[in-house]
Amino acid sequence: MPNHVISYNEIEDESQIIAIHSVLEPYDLAYKINFSLGLDLARSDFDVSFKKNDERYMVYRNSDGQEESFWLFSNSFKKSKLNKNSNLLFKEESVERSLIPEFSKADFILKRIGEKNSMNKFLKSLSLLKDISSCYSISSDKIKSKHNLIID
Repeated sequence: MPNHVISYNEIEDESQIIAIHSVLEPYDLAYKINFSLGLDLARSDFDVSFKKNDERYMVYRNSDGQEESFWLFSNSFKKSKLNKNSNLLFKEESVERSLIPEFSKADFILKRIGEKNSMNKFLKSLSLLKDISSCYSISSDKIKSKHNLIID
């Protein structure tokens, strides 16, 4: 299978990225976004993972054939590991990493490909959802790890 080469324009020009702060589980947030905003986010067949470690980030994607594309990513990965050399009472340590480390406080990342003119309206509708404490657009210039959000 040939490799897909991402051009600069494909990353920069088409997508808008939104950081979402919410205490909901990914499946619950996807359901509430679907119900309130009329999207069709469903669990993807794969998670975002990396060869060098065991991190896994859940991915939800809207079905194909729509004029706009959406991907909802969990932005945090938590794992407990046993540290035998620790002098502490509890020898278990928690490791936490983020898909987009520059925005590690965000619980979810929503990638949207569509008209930029309707972005403000969509962002306002998203922010009005009861269980979202805040959401905001992220400039792609501020994201160094934007290649983590490229999915084919």
